[in-house]
Parts: sequence; C-alpha cells; structure tokens
Amino acid sequence: MRTSLFPPLVRNVIYPIYRGLRGDRLLTVLDELERNQWLSPGELHELQWRSMESFLRQITTHSPYYRDLFEESGLRVEDIQNPTDFQKIPFLTKDTIQETKSRIVTKDPMRRGYPTSTGGSTGEPLYFYRDVAAGPIRRANTLRCYRWAGVDIGDAQAVLWGFRLEKPLKERLGEAVRNYFNNIMCLSTFGMSERVMHGYARRLRRYQPSLLIGYPSALALFANFCKRRFTTGIHPRAVVTSGESLFPHQREVIEEVFACPVFDRYGNREFSTIAHECEEHRGLHVCNDLFSVEIIHESGRPARSGEVGEIVITDLSNLYMPSLRYRTGDLAIPTERRCPCGRGLPLLDRVEGRAFDTIQTPNGKSVGGFFWTWLSREVPGIKQFQIEQRERSGVIFKIVPGPAWKDGATKHLEKKIKENCGDSFRVNFIIVDRIPLTPTGKFKFIVSNIEERLIVKSKIHKAHVTNEAPGKVDCIVVDEELMERSNLAPGEKILIVDNTNGARIETFVVACERGSGNIITCGATTQYVHTGDEISIMAFTWSDESSGRFSNILVDEDNKFVRYLTDTAGERL
Repeated sequence: MRTSLFPPLVRNVIYPIYRGLRGDRLLTVLDELERNQWLSPGELHELQWRSMESFLRQITTHSPYYRDLFEESGLRVEDIQNPTDFQKIPFLTKDTIQETKSRIVTKDPMRRGYPTSTGGSTGEPLYFYRDVAAGPIRRANTLRCYRWAGVDIGDAQAVLWGFRLEKPLKERLGEAVRNYFNNIMCLSTFGMSERVMHGYARRLRRYQPSLLIGYPSALALFANFCKRRFTTGIHPRAVVTSGESLFPHQREVIEEVFACPVFDRYGNREFSTIAHECEEHRGLHVCNDLFSVEIIHESGRPARSGEVGEIVITDLSNLYMPSLRYRTGDLAIPTERRCPCGRGLPLLDRVEGRAFDTIQTPNGKSVGGFFWTWLSREVPGIKQFQIEQRERSGVIFKIVPGPAWKDGATKHLEKKIKENCGDSFRVNFIIVDRIPLTPTGKFKFIVSNIEERLIVKSKIHKAHVTNEAPGKVDCIVVDEELMERSNLAPGEKILIVDNTNGARIETFVVACERGSGNIITCGATTQYVHTGDEISIMAFTWSDESSGRFSNILVDEDNKFVRYLTDTAGERL
C-alpha cells in the first residue's frame, strides 16, 4: 500500500528539477504572486488595470470575435478607463462560446493552446481551449492559496474528486507517475459505498496526507462514515473544499472528524482557483491580480456589499481563447470588509452556488442552500435530502430517513418553509431510499428544473366594482369565495384590467366576507377604477406551460360564481 515521499525531497529537489525540465516560470510566478497578495487594494487595482489594458489590446488585435465585438459596440480600448467604462463591454456566455468558439480563438501565431471541456452543471458539456503559457500561472496561484492553509509544495495531498475511471492505459500511467512524484493520491467519488470508504480510510491512514481536497458533499459523507465507524488515525493539516457550495453543517463535521480547519475554495475548470479562504476564515480572497471578478446584481448593476449577484470573470492569463466578462452562472455575495490577515486581495462574503441552485418563490424571492440545510437540521432523522423545483409555486422535498425520523416531522418542515417562502408555496414530501450522485460524482442538494416563464395562474372574469374606499390603504378587496375559486392568496400582487375605461393597475388583494359579492377598490386604485366598472382581476406565477394551473372563473353581474372557463395553462377559452 502506497506511502508518501519525503516532502522536503519533493519540495527542494524533485519539483524544481521537474519545472526546470518543462522550462516554465512556475516558481518565479509563485514568488511574484506571494508578493502581490501583500500589496494595498489600491496597488492591486493599479496592477490589475495595467494587465487589463494589455489584455484588451491583445485580444482586439488577434481575436476576430473581440475585434468585431468592439467595432459593433462602438468601443475602443483607449476608451476603457475605469470600471464604468468596462461595464459597457457585452457579456460572454456559454452559448456564445459554443457558437463562435473558432472566432474567439487568437490568430496570434506565437500562442499555443490545447482543448479541454467541462461537464457543465446544466448537463451540456462546454468545450474550450486553454493557453499553454497560462498553465504555470494557474498552478502557481493554486500553490499560493494552499500556503494560506499551511500546506506547501511537496506536502502529501489526497484528492476526493469525480475522476473518470475509463481513461486509456497510457493516460492513467502518465497521471500515476506525475501524482507519485508530486505526492498526490487520487480517490474517486463514484460509488462511495461503505466498502469503498472503508478501503479509502485504510489507504489514508497509511498515506497520512497533509491536505485533503474534495467536494464538500463527498468529504462530509466520508467524515460521517469515519465518525459512525469510529475510524481514527487520519490527521491532515488542512482540508480544502471546492466544486460545490460548502454548507455550515458540512464544515462542522469535517473539522470535527479530522481535527483541522476547512478552507473553502471557489474555482471552476475554465479558470482553476478564483477565490480562496485564508487562515482567518472571514470570506474568500479574490485573486484579482490574475482575474477581474465582477458580481452583477440581477438588475444589471454591480452588486452592493451584502447583495447576491452573478459572478462574471475576465481571465487575464488566457490569451489563446480569451474570456472577457464571462457569465459563470454562479452566485456570490461581495463584501467591503478588509481581512485582518493583511492581504490586499478583496473578499467575497460567500459563494451561494449556481444561479439555478436556488429555489425561486412566486413573489420573486431566491432561497439559497443555507436555508434548506439549516432546515434539514431542525428535524431529527433526516439522513439525506434533496429539494427539486419544477415550477415557482412549490418544490418536491425528497428525504432519506434515518433511525430517528418520524412521519409527523413533515408538518414542522412545511410550516417553516411557508414562513420563509409564503403561504401559497406548495411542498410535496417524498420518502426515498437513496439520492444518486450527479454524473460528475457530486451531490446536489437543490435541483432546479423550472423554465423562467411568467404565466397567468388566476383570473376573475367580468367582475363589477361594488364600492370605493379612497381613504383606505391602496388595494382591492374581494369576496373570499371568489379568491379561493380563482386561487388568489391574501396579500398577493394582482393586475386589474378595467374593461370600462382601459386602465391597468397593479396592487394587492385582500379578502372580505365570503359570499358577499363585494369587490371594493381602495386608496390610489380609486382614481382609475370606479364603482360599476367591469374589470378582470389577474395574478401570475413563474411556471412551465405543461404543469402550471390556471384558475379562470366567470362571475355574473352580482359577482356570483358562474363556472370555470379553463383550468389548464395555455388552453383557449
């Protein structure tokens, strides 16, 4: 069974010789990056902007796509003088890469690249090119961040990741040799049964890695296995989590079992390490000496401190297939805090996950993974769970029960969910034996399959206003029976279409006496919708066409229910 090489031998002899034979500048770049991190924020911004100017000039000279993009947008490199100017550059998306990849690639004959791909969280692979010259820079950046965790070149590492098992023999042998001389052990997350994890524990006890690296879900699963089986003797100096959102309960069990700190990392296959926790654990330091990282609010402006926004990356090192303002689909929260460690690199408060790894409510609220993992700990007996969303009106809550699970616990869960997501939010609980991993060996707590389509869900057709109350709060008061039949909830946002005068008013709905037939406009609404007017009252939801429900009712002149007009979204009247 394999043991690790003597770390100083790797660090001081094998690794420098290896880098020298490759003829790259990795160790020199590592020294530069170590110095950069202690620059002030102002000095780092200046350094980044100098790199940005050179980057923009090169890509608009050698990349046909970017040359045409700047011309069509009426932009010149010399006009990009500050972040506001930079935001005028259109975003790069995955669809654009798929459609125009060959035109994005540089025509500079001095640049060399190689193809690679990412499985993509959407299930659709993204094929792209890396710059050969950028490889040592990426690896040096990762080594810099590992030093924040107290781990250096040559220290033994064990990596728990979604490694492909069906690689050709030649490729497997090459990787095995490199990993041996770099003191790296690779363990696959595929098929992590009790038997497999028992084998991993034996190997790790003998190997004694200084650093454990892996998906948070896989490391937490393994840590829980060790805890349950009273497995001891694995003593890493640090654990680095990456590839998924790290939740508090995962950090807690990993640190408890392995008795060392957890360092969260944000990165992806396209760019490698982008942000990383330091020894202070006050957020993730953005490596802004190598990347421009923007956090863009859903409104299109930069997110303020404490706001959730999408991560948009410009990779200043890849000049073979440049990524300028690339929309990652990942969500993060920026902060203006300075880290007490003294590094000038800015901070992200935390990474929230994928844009589609949050639950969307009918009122437009996004509920991230931290709520759902907290909720799963509110009730004893949840061994594993997964939240699946197919439409904005609700979720499917899958539960793998443990020994302490009680059937009545779903009532408490539903109560807490409705408190956070709204009374109209539906929850369908399903008890399952197991929840499978994704094809890349990860575990997804949240699976969002909603199509972002706003459809009408409720309508009261040909109603008549019975009274006005201009002195009351702006709203419309509706017979409670009509609200129930049309699936309207108290306080829900609605649209009033006045068939008499053509006015269209948005307000909210309040219930009044059941069977009264009353429909009363209140407050500012009375300026446009008057007693006797014929109106339609509508409400909308985010859903997909196939499963959205449309409760459309017809009433008579006294606002009494006559019949349903249709109950399926998209049907003709």
